[in-house]
Amino acid sequence: MQKTAVITGGNSGIGLETARALMGHGFRVIITGRDGAKLEAVARAIGGAEVRVADFALFAQVRALAEQLKAEPRIDVLVNNIGVALTQRRVTPDGNETMLQVNHLSAFLLTNLLVDKLKAGAPARIINVASRAHRGARDFGFDDFQFARAYNVGKAYARTKLYNVLFTRELARRLAGTGVTANALHPGVIRTQIGMDGDLKGIANFVWSILVRLRGSPVEEGARVPVYLATAPEVEGMTGKYFSTDCRETEPSALGRDDAAARRLWEMSEKIVGL
Repeated sequence: MQKTAVITGGNSGIGLETARALMGHGFRVIITGRDGAKLEAVARAIGGAEVRVADFALFAQVRALAEQLKAEPRIDVLVNNIGVALTQRRVTPDGNETMLQVNHLSAFLLTNLLVDKLKAGAPARIINVASRAHRGARDFGFDDFQFARAYNVGKAYARTKLYNVLFTRELARRLAGTGVTANALHPGVIRTQIGMDGDLKGIANFVWSILVRLRGSPVEEGARVPVYLATAPEVEGMTGKYFSTDCRETEPSALGRDDAAARRLWEMSEKIVGL
C-alpha cells in the first residue's frame, strides 16, 4: 500500500519543498495550512498533494484536523513543520501566546491525537522541525511560560524551538517499543517567508532580512533533512535524536538534553491543550 505523509505548514517554504520531494519518493502527501485557496493552488502546482485546512492558532481547528486524519487508511510519516516568528506578543483566542501555541502546543496536541493512528501503521516516523536557534535559549522559561512578564522575539523563538527538541525527547521515550520513532532537526538558515510577511518589524525584520540574504540557503535545501528522516532506511528505528543540515545526528544544547525538563514540559503542555 502507498505510504502517506502528513506535512503541517505545507503551503510554502520547507513544508512545500518537503511535500514535493516526498511525492517524488512515491508518497501520498497531505499538506495543511490555514489558507484553503493557497493550499489548493500549491497542491496543483506540485502535482496532486491533498489538502486539509487548519489554523494552528486555534486548538478547535487542530482537533478537527486530527479527526479528519484519523479517518485516513494509514499515516506513515508526520512532519510537524509549522512555525511563526512575531515581533510583538500576541494572544490566541485560546488564551496562549501565539508563538508558543503555533510553534509548540498545537504540534504537541496534533501528535498526541494521532499517536494511535501512527502506532496502527507502524513502523511510522514523526519528524519535528526545530532549529539551531534553540541554542539561544538560556533557560526553560517555565516560570514565564506564556512570555507574559518579558517578551522578545529572539528569546521567544529560541525557547519554542527548545520546546520542539524537548518534546521530541519525551515523545520518543513514551513511544519506545511501539515502532513509532520521533526525531528533531535543524534545517539550516533557509530563505523562507517566516517573519517576512509583516510579522517581524523594526530591527528584528532588518537583521533577519540581512541574515537570510547573506547566509540563507535555497528553500529546497531546507527540505533535505526532513526528507532524509522520512525516507532513509538507515534511520529506521532511530528515535529521540536531533539531526543537523548534514543529515547527521548531533547533540542539541545542554538544555535540550534535560530529561526532567522534557517531562515537565510535557505535563505543562498536556494541561494547556486539554489532554
